[in-house]
Amino acid sequence: MKFFHYSVIVLLLVSSSVVKAQDSPHTRSIEFGIKGGGTFTHGYTTIPGQNVGAVQVPTFDNKNNGIGIGYSGGLWARKNFSKFFIQAEVTYNRFVLKQKTNVTLDVNANTSLANALPVSVQPGLLTATLNVVSEPVLESINVPVLIGKRWMDGKLRSYAGPTLIVVQQAKAKRTTSGVLNANPNVSFPETPIPATTGTTNLLNKYEAQNLEVKDVTFGLEVGAGYSLLKFLDVDVRYALPVGGVYKDSTIKGFLGIGTVTLNYKIF
Repeated sequence: MKFFHYSVIVLLLVSSSVVKAQDSPHTRSIEFGIKGGGTFTHGYTTIPGQNVGAVQVPTFDNKNNGIGIGYSGGLWARKNFSKFFIQAEVTYNRFVLKQKTNVTLDVNANTSLANALPVSVQPGLLTATLNVVSEPVLESINVPVLIGKRWMDGKLRSYAGPTLIVVQQAKAKRTTSGVLNANPNVSFPETPIPATTGTTNLLNKYEAQNLEVKDVTFGLEVGAGYSLLKFLDVDVRYALPVGGVYKDSTIKGFLGIGTVTLNYKIF
């Protein structure tokens, strides 16, 4: 039902323009269709250090770990004028971000590590070096409104504009492994940490804590399209969620989203 409501909004945005259209001889005044394709996401995230009781948790630098592949599909509508066009869309998207980090921290900064030890130790006595591979996945309804221009008798298009991002799901899957570092002063040998996997709901503040994701944010998109056939276009675009993804404004990073879609013109 929510998706249907957004679809109606898109059609109203495009068709209710007060500017009188002047049809191009090669294009319809109004075009409408469906689209589908893939998303290709990359980026990094820096989570600042914080105190957990008397223990300092270091900064986590989650580096890019390849391109995450997702999908995009939905509806689009375009209003053509003599020198430009306005295009609005409603799409459902899946964005996958692949990251990795390596960090050394006091075992008391991680509850699961501290609880796994046979005895409790004072802060500063034992450290652990962790290798963390994470895969945050965000699913959202996007509503972009784009302004663009045509070339080559209308076959080639370029455009840019803002997009509203309404998050539907956000989860992060993490695999953690590493070692407990040796400390000869307390006769503790180096001990491997078996790999463990867990999933966090990033929309739940109790699970996600400072990694809680916003319900609604906004971004900017820029792209180009080409008409392969009379009723079939291919579009390539790049988007940045400039409104920020996390509710904690101290978390910094970069998120870039490439999208390639085929667009079918219904009329």
